[in-house]
Amino acid sequence: MSEYIHEVVLQDYIIENIIHLNLTVQFGGFSRMKLVEALSNSTKTFWDLSGKLEDGSWIPIEVEWTTSNFIQHKHNQSADFQKFISGNGVLLVLRKTKELPNIQQISILDSLSEAQFKKEFKAWFKKKSSEYIDKTLKMYMVGAYKRELPRIILYPLSKYARENYFPSGMLYRKNNVGPALIGFKPAGHKKNVFIRDLQPDDVILFIASDGTRCKRADFIDRIKSGRLKVDRLVGYRIRQGITNKCANNLGIDMEYWPDEIRMHQMIYQYICVLEDHPFIDKTDIAFPFLKAYSDSTWEAFRSCIQYGEYREISPLDFTLFVSSL
Repeated sequence: MSEYIHEVVLQDYIIENIIHLNLTVQFGGFSRMKLVEALSNSTKTFWDLSGKLEDGSWIPIEVEWTTSNFIQHKHNQSADFQKFISGNGVLLVLRKTKELPNIQQISILDSLSEAQFKKEFKAWFKKKSSEYIDKTLKMYMVGAYKRELPRIILYPLSKYARENYFPSGMLYRKNNVGPALIGFKPAGHKKNVFIRDLQPDDVILFIASDGTRCKRADFIDRIKSGRLKVDRLVGYRIRQGITNKCANNLGIDMEYWPDEIRMHQMIYQYICVLEDHPFIDKTDIAFPFLKAYSDSTWEAFRSCIQYGEYREISPLDFTLFVSSL
């Protein structure tokens, strides 16, 4: 049976509602005491929580949706199992499904009806759901996750962009000093899809070709017949990921590129440091036709060249492309 809500959510519910649950346990022989507080277990033992009793004593609490999960998780075979037993450990479940020798087991449904628990748990979970979404997605957001695959970004070199980046044939550096840079407009610009996720060893592939718009089939036919020329193809690896030019940690002028200087304003708020020298630099070559390419890969090149969009291709497609030149 699949559980769409992880057990850790049930643990949080118990921690935040322990008093309301009105749970009592047997402790020290025949005494029965109420659980008045619960905290996450930080001792690196298998049980989930530490529970506080009315007299101030703390006991181990293992939380499971059902009794059977305790056995499935092999907690009874843990090196800490005897410590759990001797510490008056309690198995707290939603639903008891079997008896376990020598283990005190209590159920949330001992003090709440199914209907009452379901209503209260749903209301609590609804309030917590936004927090759970944020915590879950946070680890996958830009700057928080690690990846081993490089991203290959196609950067369109329109005539306008060439004047900005390659006015004299070499990558532009203001006053011929400073690092090799690429700039992006503020986040939210329709073409800045990838700017927040550029990391060292990713690749920027500047590409200049005929920007005359046509359908994808016509675009591919032109490549097949050798009629689409690449005017300039320059590849750089990224040395340092995206930073805000306003932070000025690289000593970069706010008006850095030719168009910024000409208009007397900062246009590219975000900058990315490239390696000093390109790993590929070619001019006036035929665009290679590759049978292995999917329609989405051809569309990435077409959108870049004809619509001036930043697009991405896979590392494998990139390897095939470069090796065919």
